[in-house]
Amino acid sequence: MAKSSGTTLLKDRDASRFLAQATFGATASEIAHLQRIGYAAWMREQLVIPPERRHQEYLDTIIAAGTSPSDSHIANTFWKQAATAPDSLPQRVAFALSQIFVISLVDGNVAGFRRGVASYLDMLGQQAFGNFRTLLEAVARHPMMGLYLSHLKNQKEDPTLFRVPDQNFAREVMQLFTIGLVELNADGTPRLVGGLPVETYTDADIIGLSRVFTGFSWAGPDTLNGRFFGNTTPPRDPDRDILPCRVIPSTTPCRRKVSSAR
Repeated sequence: MAKSSGTTLLKDRDASRFLAQATFGATASEIAHLQRIGYAAWMREQLVIPPERRHQEYLDTIIAAGTSPSDSHIANTFWKQAATAPDSLPQRVAFALSQIFVISLVDGNVAGFRRGVASYLDMLGQQAFGNFRTLLEAVARHPMMGLYLSHLKNQKEDPTLFRVPDQNFAREVMQLFTIGLVELNADGTPRLVGGLPVETYTDADIIGLSRVFTGFSWAGPDTLNGRFFGNTTPPRDPDRDILPCRVIPSTTPCRRKVSSAR
């Protein structure tokens, strides 16, 4: 045992258990370091380590060497960073966020942009200890989420074409990213009225929020149509998979339908 702070003793098992939860696994020396300085000091150390765009940097190196990145390259950079990066806590938090704000290489729309996926992982790491409002905006504006939940190139409602905005992302924002399906009591149990759970949102809420997430497109520098529809003239921006989506204001009615990603 060792002193953690003041007269409080931090046992081996407590330090090991804490680091098993806060990191991807600790060495004996890291456990001993935690015992010497205590929980609070260890957390402060982790929080001041500056986040870097290391996953994207790895993919850029692969591409510069003339190799087309594969799914295994994404796995390699993730596990290398998880196992060796000094900011162990942000890495673990970023992983937890990736299990909530999910994108997937299994999706064919995302699979063609592995550099963008690496950038998305970096973004979660950079937002790991920030403001939730900022995190949600960064997720919403990342083109990989736009592809996965199909609000990239989402068009506004047009009754003449019987077109309504894609509701996929709007639904996921409420169901998974924020308020959930049912209201909860302070102890986490569902709030019941007449024996039934109280829903947190309705179909009308989904429809209303879907109208917010329209006009999102590639950052470009490109013509309006080039960003929104992916034309190759002018050429596509090589960084469009990592640059935050832009909202493209509509000056004339669109008559071209964009299919959903899912």
